[in-house]
Amino acid sequence: MFELAVEFAQIYQSGRFEQTLFKATRKWLKEITVQFDGLIVPVITQFDEHGQVDAKGVAEFTEILIGNGVNGLVACGTTGEAYALTLDERQLVISTIQKQVAGRVPVLSGVGGMATNAALEQAALAKRLECDGLMLAGPAYSLPTDDELTTHVETVVNAAGLPTILYDYPARVGVSFSKEALMPLADNPLILGIKEASGDLSRIDMLQTNFAGRIDPVCGADVDSLAFFAAGVKSWIGGIGNALPKAHLGIMDPQTREEAHAAVKPLLENIESGRYIAKTKALMGILGVPSNFLRGPLKPLDEKSINEMREQRERAGDWAPNLV
Repeated sequence: MFELAVEFAQIYQSGRFEQTLFKATRKWLKEITVQFDGLIVPVITQFDEHGQVDAKGVAEFTEILIGNGVNGLVACGTTGEAYALTLDERQLVISTIQKQVAGRVPVLSGVGGMATNAALEQAALAKRLECDGLMLAGPAYSLPTDDELTTHVETVVNAAGLPTILYDYPARVGVSFSKEALMPLADNPLILGIKEASGDLSRIDMLQTNFAGRIDPVCGADVDSLAFFAAGVKSWIGGIGNALPKAHLGIMDPQTREEAHAAVKPLLENIESGRYIAKTKALMGILGVPSNFLRGPLKPLDEKSINEMREQRERAGDWAPNLV
């Protein structure tokens, strides 16, 4: 014990204390969050015919996803129409998913909003409901500078104290996590990775070159998923995984990657071409889980488009089985 105390004192006096503590903290966080690898699905939110959250439907579909082998879930992500939920509805959705999961897979909570105070409210809710971590998007509409975006992230992450995956989706929020914005965040032990949904595949190399082992890229693409896994990425937060968990898991497996991707590529391209959430819900309906209701301004898919997806599903064969 005396020798340990001496070693600790020497580390402290040498000025290496903060660096050593950081490395130990990050190693510990990496160990307890290794389960964030694999297929993590941002769960759709089921609504009833009156536009209210269907908690029973949320619970039932959560169980379906777990039964289909997914490795984790995101409550209140983009595909879950979180932008259209009140804070009370977020609480209902997250608590319903948490209760149904009962610790079997990790649950992240999506955090967004247009301002830091809104993101802080959402992050505090996630912590109160004992989520395993956050998926934190940039604030929409305000178009912050790099420095403002960095401060926003630091404020939210440090307040929540939860392991965090950042979420780069400039097409939706209007701002991207540039290298300059990420630099001051890279040594925060709570920030583990970044979901890349920007469509810019050069960012995979940028992240691995500048932030390897600090902010790791997470696949946020569907059609382009092969590029991520060829680069050694281990995690996929994929919205179409709501409808195609078998195919997504097959794409993550090197043994079946090419076959699975080729089988469902037309479906992935169709859904990514526009009306992503409506098409994902429509495909779920084709595969046995009715999910017809969306929050305005979104509308359900028309019958012609649904029939096109039915044909693509048939051509996908065993890689697009019924969900139940």
